[in-house]
Amino acid sequence: MIYTRLAVMMFLQFAVWGAWAVLIAGHMDHLGFSGREISYVFGTTAFGSLISPVIAGWVADRFLPNQVFTAICHFLGAPLLILAWHQTAFLPLWLAIFFYAMLYMPTIALTNAIAFHHSDESRTFGNVRAWGTVGWIAIAWGMSLYLSYRGRTDPEGVFLGDCLLFAAGLSVLLAIYCLTLPNTPPSRSPARPYAFLEAFKLTRNRNFGVLLGVSFVVAIELPFYYNLTFLFLTEPVHGVGLSASTANFAMSLGQVGEVAMMLLLGPSLMKLGTRATIALGILAWPVRYAIFALGQPAWLVIAAQGLHGICYSFFFVGGMIAVERLSRGDIRASAQGLIVFATNGVGMLVGHFFSGWIHDAFRFPDGGHDWALIFLVPIVITVVAAVLFYRLFDEEAFVEDADRIAATERTVST
Repeated sequence: MIYTRLAVMMFLQFAVWGAWAVLIAGHMDHLGFSGREISYVFGTTAFGSLISPVIAGWVADRFLPNQVFTAICHFLGAPLLILAWHQTAFLPLWLAIFFYAMLYMPTIALTNAIAFHHSDESRTFGNVRAWGTVGWIAIAWGMSLYLSYRGRTDPEGVFLGDCLLFAAGLSVLLAIYCLTLPNTPPSRSPARPYAFLEAFKLTRNRNFGVLLGVSFVVAIELPFYYNLTFLFLTEPVHGVGLSASTANFAMSLGQVGEVAMMLLLGPSLMKLGTRATIALGILAWPVRYAIFALGQPAWLVIAAQGLHGICYSFFFVGGMIAVERLSRGDIRASAQGLIVFATNGVGMLVGHFFSGWIHDAFRFPDGGHDWALIFLVPIVITVVAAVLFYRLFDEEAFVEDADRIAATERTVST
């Protein structure tokens, strides 16, 4: 019973984000926003990732039960989404999404904390978290059906902003649902909100330092996918020319691939090793961008979305496992927090600004974009990152360090 309740929570948590995270790019493009302005709006989530350790680690851990604070965040976030839906100018829309991101991003850590508190971390948390991906896929497909229905009578693109209304409705539903969850009391621990900075001492370990640095570099190219792919897929002349509903569905295939590739992560780590697995995850990005640069045939571009599964599972999840093995038990949470801070926070923030500038720089006189040159930039970034990681990461030293840490903890536990 508790597994089902937590699974529904995760489903709704990521359905809220998935409702607007893709389609808002098309909405802003329809409003006439520049590439930089679109990227600045997407960049609000990076700002949210930077401050979420303070909010989630201070307020929720010391003053309010996690499920109550999560409900408050979603209740307050819904009217901000509705306010954003009404905006047609850049600054008011940016402000609305910025304050919404300050409320939403901490809830990712909070719902994880709720799930960890009420489940067996080693056996059921992964299954609970997987329902978040299912929620993203479900709302993406639902929004595609909605766009297809609306597109039969209205010029496509006029109603893309409705994604914000759907997100607002789901946010209210999740807020109400959170109040029905079992109590997750605050720990009232004196831990510092940015305790993950303690993990910086792990950079003395060469492999950890390489993983941290490469993760930051890879994160810079991520906004080229998240911010620009929908625009590329729907641009009629120089892009692929898909309808908004088809493009939204196509991008959801990345999450489908994510679920499938998670099943191959374990065997890959065992057979190929950590270095090769993570390097393959990085190299999946330039392969996908190369297909995007070709632009045709449309079926191949759509199929390339499935490579997101290798990117996410092999690189991000594989990296999390590597960090787990390189860290002692008393600093593992801090080490994971440092990686998230470097990628979802600082790296993505730099990438949002950079991708917006590149998007505007390679524009044709007719208003379209030179997508081949645009995607050449992340191709170079990811190939360099993969080569550096493969050459600098020492697999033998990694195994030795991981075995030594595991043996030490077994000794302490006995």
